[in-house]
Amino acid sequence: MGQITELTQVVPADPGKPVRPEAAASQRSSRELAEDPTTWSQDQADEVVRRYTELAPVWDGDRGGYRSVPLTDALHRGGPWPDGLCLEVGCGTGLLSALIQGVWPKVVSLDLTWAMLSRSPAPWRVLGDASQLPAGDASAQAVVLADVPLFADEVVRTLTPDGVVVWSNALGEDAPHHVPIGTVLDALERASQADWSAVMSHAGWGLWAVLRRGEAA
Repeated sequence: MGQITELTQVVPADPGKPVRPEAAASQRSSRELAEDPTTWSQDQADEVVRRYTELAPVWDGDRGGYRSVPLTDALHRGGPWPDGLCLEVGCGTGLLSALIQGVWPKVVSLDLTWAMLSRSPAPWRVLGDASQLPAGDASAQAVVLADVPLFADEVVRTLTPDGVVVWSNALGEDAPHHVPIGTVLDALERASQADWSAVMSHAGWGLWAVLRRGEAA
């Protein structure tokens, strides 16, 4: 496995971290997908759409106050960043889109659930499945995955050789879609048949990682 460098946490965690009862089951599913994306099924996709259609009306109110914390820290400390197209996978209602656009002006924001996507102010929105990203081979300089499952084959396919993967879990190890960074790194290395490295840190209640091909500088 490639090198993982952990930076000192600079954004402290406030008291009152939310607990998501569904986290354990969702983490098992997310880890399974990271290790074997062929386990994804239409039934799973339908269940995701059902669940997030229910959550869409209250999403920003329930989660808007903390979801940006780890991604903000990642974008401040995880660079340098290559210029070009960025794919925001699982953009939801667009809570994080403006942050991402501050680094990459051209961002394509993708989500599986129209009830979420229709609330997003992002300028380029696509309704679609992360298991089949709507982008050409080696067309993106960055892929942002904030609390979404990892389909490593698709990330590797769409990313340029010098591109970056930005991973964020707003509730850290307790986030429903949290997968250990070592598992993320392994999945990208298997999919690309290349070495990768990561820099990571915790911020607030969450954590983040930036992953690149090659050894850490």
